[in-house]
Amino acid sequence: MANYVAKYVTKAVDVPGLPDTRIKHVWAIAGLRCPAHHKRMVSTAWDLGAGKSVGDPRLRLWAHMLGFGGHTLTKSRRYSVTLGQLRRARAEHRRLERYPDGERDPWGRPLDETVVLILASWSYAGTGYTTRLPAAALALVSADMARGR
Repeated sequence: MANYVAKYVTKAVDVPGLPDTRIKHVWAIAGLRCPAHHKRMVSTAWDLGAGKSVGDPRLRLWAHMLGFGGHTLTKSRRYSVTLGQLRRARAEHRRLERYPDGERDPWGRPLDETVVLILASWSYAGTGYTTRLPAAALALVSADMARGR
């Protein structure tokens, strides 16, 4: 049962019509404009939250989340991976895509997280396009077209 609810809780993040705040009255459930299946799950969480012979009163607090009171995206260090680990893995993947042989400084030395590159001097490289480059011709045509509009 928990796997079933967990599947729908993670999918419910973008279900239209589900409220993003707590449900305070049972009549609010009837007014939900979400799929019938989700409405039944909200109603079941509300009913189980009555706390009679079965259930937990906290289920009513989380009925809008199908009875799940946790965070839909785990941040636990004990369960699966953390969001920080995912961000670091994504950054490393992108770095390897751009620099398959490793990122290097202007002198060809490998860079890592501990290296700080300080540029102590700047030089003037020029302004705009020169007339010899094909890119310059494209820039001039583009400027003419923009002025024509």
